[in-house]
Amino acid sequence: MENRRRTQYREKNIRYAERKEKRRRRIRKKMKKQYILSALLLLLTLSVVVIANGIKQDSEFSPTENRMLTQKPEMDWTTIQDGSFMTDYESYVSDQFIGRDWWISLKLSVDRLLGKKESNGVYLGKQQYLMEVLSTPDEVNLERNLNAVLEFQKKHSDLNFFFTLIPNAAYILTDFMPDNAPVRDQEEDIQRVKEKLGSAVTFLDVTETMRAYRREGIYYKTDHHWTSRGAYEAFQAMASGLLIENPATEYDIYPVTDQFSGTLASKSGYRKAKDTIEIYIPLGVTNEYVVYYPDEQKKTASLYDSESLNQKDQYEVFLGGNHAMVDITTTCEDNRCLLLFKDSYANAFIQFLTPYFREIIMIDPRYYYEDIENIISSRNVTDILFLYNANTFFEDNSLADVLISELDETVEETESSEQQTQETDAETETQTEQETVQTETTE
Repeated sequence: MENRRRTQYREKNIRYAERKEKRRRRIRKKMKKQYILSALLLLLTLSVVVIANGIKQDSEFSPTENRMLTQKPEMDWTTIQDGSFMTDYESYVSDQFIGRDWWISLKLSVDRLLGKKESNGVYLGKQQYLMEVLSTPDEVNLERNLNAVLEFQKKHSDLNFFFTLIPNAAYILTDFMPDNAPVRDQEEDIQRVKEKLGSAVTFLDVTETMRAYRREGIYYKTDHHWTSRGAYEAFQAMASGLLIENPATEYDIYPVTDQFSGTLASKSGYRKAKDTIEIYIPLGVTNEYVVYYPDEQKKTASLYDSESLNQKDQYEVFLGGNHAMVDITTTCEDNRCLLLFKDSYANAFIQFLTPYFREIIMIDPRYYYEDIENIISSRNVTDILFLYNANTFFEDNSLADVLISELDETVEETESSEQQTQETDAETETQTEQETVQTETTE
């Protein structure tokens, strides 16, 4: 009886093991089919993407990112050897990848779900604020630029010199920054510039002004620029320092678009926020002028380019964007001529300056290659203003090249060469004296 029960138990275990093994084989077979199907689906997807990218025509410009896209590089032995071909080709594939905008937006959505505070150099702030990550100053170029400003001031010590750096949104809008996001202390950097320039240049610090109005929409949510409201508050704080008496405080304010999506939206892939661009028209002052663009040989009676509202970068409504030089002549009776060295922040600021100078000459050192001395001597310049946002100025490598003329560089090179020659002669003379003393001692 006992043996029979044991036999039945063994048979039952065998049948159970057989059923279990059959079930395992069915599962393995099913999983194998799924793996094969997944691999085929992946291969098909990759093939479609490769074919689609091969068929797709390359784009030259991305309206969403507002920049030129990398074009297919030419392959030759030199570029293959130095590795530049593969680097350029990777950039080309990245820029021309089909559905690029969709993939960027998808990545941003995933990043936000994972709790990331930054995407592609852009802080993902609160209340839909996007703010560029603040850069560390380029110490070499910063020192060179500031030395050039000081030398330029010495050369034109009879003129009024003004300098201002506008702190960027990430430093001012602390209430809207992501929690615990690291932010460079721009105020410390600005103070270093102020101390370096000393009393030779009137430094107009608007940091506290910008901080006081940080909740008043002084920076765009989707763009790295300040708004016209921000420029207005800065102007009010700077007016007395610029020797402007009784500046206008009342303005007609006109919103020209409420669909502005700026550079930070393009860079980060965030598409949900929109900004409003406004222009300010002063009341109670004469404000007639003619704007001349030398490179385009174009004149206009307006600071605003309405055609720019039909393109991606609507901030170019101010003066049509950046130009090497813009010359504004006004009907102002005060015989002051302002030479303004600037970046794109000044484009929105200039609308507050036109009533107070008979002429304003705007120079963007990034694009200007002429001799600046000709302008100073031919236009009877009385005032010079440097106006930059801090991030741009701390990375700038072009200002010193404009301020230091070729003649100055030649003089510096000559003086340096003469100094080296004198040092060489002195070393030779010392060496000769030592040899003479050694010879006399030996004798």
